[in-house]
Amino acid sequence: MATTSPAANIIIGTAGHVDHGKTALIERLTGIDADRLQEEKERGLTIDLGFAWFDLPSGAHVGIVDVPGHERFIKNMLAGATGIDLFLLVVAADEGVMPQTREHLTILDVLQIRAGLVVITKGDLVDAEMLQLVTEDIAKSLEGTAFEHAPTVVTSAKTGQGLDELVGELDKASRDVKPRDIAGPARLQVDRSFTMKGFGTVVTGALIRGTLRINDELEVLPRGLTTRVRSMEVHGQQMNELTAPARVGVNVAGIARQDVERGDQLVAPGSMAPSWMLDVRVGLAADAGRPLIYRERVRVHHGAAEVLGRVVLLESDALAPGQDALAQLRLEGPVVAAAGDHFVIRRYSPAQTIGGGVVLDPAPARHRRRETEVLGRLRHLEAGTEADRAHDWIDKDGAQGFDAAQLALGLQMDAGQAEALIEEALETGEVVDLAPGRYLSTARADELLDRVVSALREYHRERPLQAVMPTTRLQAALQGAPTELRIWAVGVLKQQGAIAAGDGGWRLADHEVGLSEDQQQALSKLEELAQAAGMSPPSREEALEALAPQPDAPALLDYALAQGSLVSVAEFITSPQVLKRATGQLAELYAQKGPLTVADVRTAWESSRKYVVPILEYLDSTGLTRRDGSVRHVKADR
Repeated sequence: MATTSPAANIIIGTAGHVDHGKTALIERLTGIDADRLQEEKERGLTIDLGFAWFDLPSGAHVGIVDVPGHERFIKNMLAGATGIDLFLLVVAADEGVMPQTREHLTILDVLQIRAGLVVITKGDLVDAEMLQLVTEDIAKSLEGTAFEHAPTVVTSAKTGQGLDELVGELDKASRDVKPRDIAGPARLQVDRSFTMKGFGTVVTGALIRGTLRINDELEVLPRGLTTRVRSMEVHGQQMNELTAPARVGVNVAGIARQDVERGDQLVAPGSMAPSWMLDVRVGLAADAGRPLIYRERVRVHHGAAEVLGRVVLLESDALAPGQDALAQLRLEGPVVAAAGDHFVIRRYSPAQTIGGGVVLDPAPARHRRRETEVLGRLRHLEAGTEADRAHDWIDKDGAQGFDAAQLALGLQMDAGQAEALIEEALETGEVVDLAPGRYLSTARADELLDRVVSALREYHRERPLQAVMPTTRLQAALQGAPTELRIWAVGVLKQQGAIAAGDGGWRLADHEVGLSEDQQQALSKLEELAQAAGMSPPSREEALEALAPQPDAPALLDYALAQGSLVSVAEFITSPQVLKRATGQLAELYAQKGPLTVADVRTAWESSRKYVVPILEYLDSTGLTRRDGSVRHVKADR
């Protein structure tokens, strides 16, 4: 499913100590002065990111990000490291390896930027002996790192020394750049925004995924605003369509410059969402100085964004230099991340780069430490393929039902990819249809069906004399499952013949109410008692006392009431035969006398008002009698 980009567009980033000649080297290569700020020109010091471009002999288009080397501007350097394919580690021949050289090396290592060159600048300022010492110093500094075999080129921006060799080495290195997985919806990480007269708001940044086209709608995250692409420019040329990877300037419509800033991202609508937590694999650099402790506050650099947060180590209380571990970053502001993104961490104070890692889950729930299930899942995500991540999302985030749009957002893919993945999952049986366009993982579906059957079985076990489990009770037993899933589960089980509907509820298809001989005898005695009592019926409490030898007397009484062998009238229990005789008497009396008072009825039934009034009200509710003020009429065709 992954789509990779050819190495036709290459982004090169510089790295190195302040005043080691990075900007001068770029200007000699490209003819472009990357120092765009007046203050930079006045001070001769790169403060913020600068950009230039040129073409290699192979035809590859190269964009160059010039980063500041001063330690005070390291966060600006980090903002420019997003999307870099190749690095140029710049070391001045007259100074050698310096503190920012080492810190920039750590950042390159954490961001997994492995391809690049070592460029010794100012080669015209030293003799051969000094140049040899600097070269050996660099080689020693790179020993044991991912960069120890990087080619080294000696240059001079003043004389042009080594520039042809540098271009040749870059051309050679560009052919070895590992193609990126750029499949999915557009994602542009913003490192600069400004207003251009006659155009409006312009943003620049690295397009690291997908394709941009004129008039495309984009979301500004994490702000939640919407904008539209008015025009695009790459390397000074206007573009109607652009595919990652590339550095691009985009003229956007409908938002002001202050509505989008460094660290924001422009993404295809609905393809990403901000999160205040990230599940990660975090590593501490060998030269970090001291361990990283549980919940330590750090500066997290992700893309071009910087946000404070705490590192919640999930496996231990501390992380020693040179080690890595699973952790959860709990942030003080939202970030917009994807699985596989790299990040850098710096100490809160003093600000010092100490390590970083890779995002495993960009939108996790809050975890407790040392939970075996959580750790196992994160290791599976870490080692898994895109299909494994999809399976994990469907099982975890799709557990309440999902559609293609939700899956696309969760996995940060376009709608077509999500729909194809769902079709494949349907074919393999990994998901089931809930309704048109709605799906559920088969494992979760089976769990829900089992819950319904288990709830009914338990209800039947506890109340063997109840024909059905009331629908409200079943819904309560399925608490936590959305209404959509409850309706689906009951419908599936009914279609399968596993359950059946009854009066006001549901039952297992094989459930049958049956009385034991003792229960039948107890009910017969109660029915005889009710008939003998006539129009002075026993109360429910007295009826239960009559059934007292039975341990399930309340259920037995409810069964008799449900079956109709006994009738509940207010707080009294009577029999249908008694009520039939009573209404017959009323009909005869009504035929003789007309409308009846309570006193008339009490005399006819030889009962007291205590019983007569509730029974008359019951007959009113059934329509056999009708109250009219202080008298009652009796229905003729009772």
